[in-house]
Amino acid sequence: MARKVTLAFVFLGLWTAALAQQCPINSICFAIDESGSISGTQFIAENTAVKNVADSIESISISLGISTTYGAVGFSSSANVVSPLTNLATFKGNVDSNPKSGGGTSYGPALQQCRNLIGPQAGVRVIVLVTDGQPSDPAAATSEANIIKSLPNTFLVTIGVGLTSTATTLLRDLASGPEFFVGSTDFSTLTTQTGKILQAICPPPICPKSNFCRFRLTPQGIIVRKGKSFIVGVVGGSREASVRVGGSFVKISQWTPQGLAQRFSPSFFKTFSTVFPSMRSGVGYETPQRNQADFLDMSCVRLPFAAYQKLDSSGNVIDNVNTEDPRDCVDFQVEFPTAFDKATQTGR
Repeated sequence: MARKVTLAFVFLGLWTAALAQQCPINSICFAIDESGSISGTQFIAENTAVKNVADSIESISISLGISTTYGAVGFSSSANVVSPLTNLATFKGNVDSNPKSGGGTSYGPALQQCRNLIGPQAGVRVIVLVTDGQPSDPAAATSEANIIKSLPNTFLVTIGVGLTSTATTLLRDLASGPEFFVGSTDFSTLTTQTGKILQAICPPPICPKSNFCRFRLTPQGIIVRKGKSFIVGVVGGSREASVRVGGSFVKISQWTPQGLAQRFSPSFFKTFSTVFPSMRSGVGYETPQRNQADFLDMSCVRLPFAAYQKLDSSGNVIDNVNTEDPRDCVDFQVEFPTAFDKATQTGR
């Protein structure tokens, strides 16, 4: 059976920081430190910071027309569920009524319980770990963090309060990336850093800028020549796309990240002729199968061309170019839809 091809126009989706950021989070779990090093006053401030962040996420979710659920796990030497995933008001009530336990600082059980809460949920999932101490279980914490980071559409944000340089390095390494870490001098200051925390939860997705490809995508999703040395007509064919993995590109049919349920076809991404403007081309993709969209979301993709037209200023074809030059390509960043997202791709 032939696969259906979804012709998705390509938009330039600009992500902005903090409160204005378009950040579709479907479920979020806060791991809240209750260890003995935190005083009663500090614990209140910690909970206030968590609720401030949840309030801001709810505002963003309402503006996007999505529903977000909130959960919390308290941890010291062990971990306990403070709030199952629920609505904002119930979540905040659960956090307010949770007493501080005291004890050590075990990250592993807290991360595991948060993962258990958000794991079955669809869409974008986030775990936020807040702590003022180095873990008493670094091996277990690292193991659990690696499991979380291997899950599609799941992000681990770590917040360190008053940490030593050693503890800061460890907490930054546990996060989904350096941009997913926030440091604060004390819990009182943390209550004023909602914007900074939101930016860590929703860091601007960035593909490394490159001058390798000679073509780019306009904000309207049209393929154009960089430098405008000529007008690009119909891009008559494309070759197999590649996905950026680390510092190199892997052909999409050979890309096998852990957990991918079905491999991509070599023709998954392709060019297509636009209706308006006529005699132009954009980038489309085949309908994702099984969990493919989860793995491509926010990926950096390079699509090489097989042929393209050159047009004069009147729109007449002046040359048909067949090419095997690897630089005749376009780079873009994929933003695949979650349950509430639009299918957009960010041209680079």
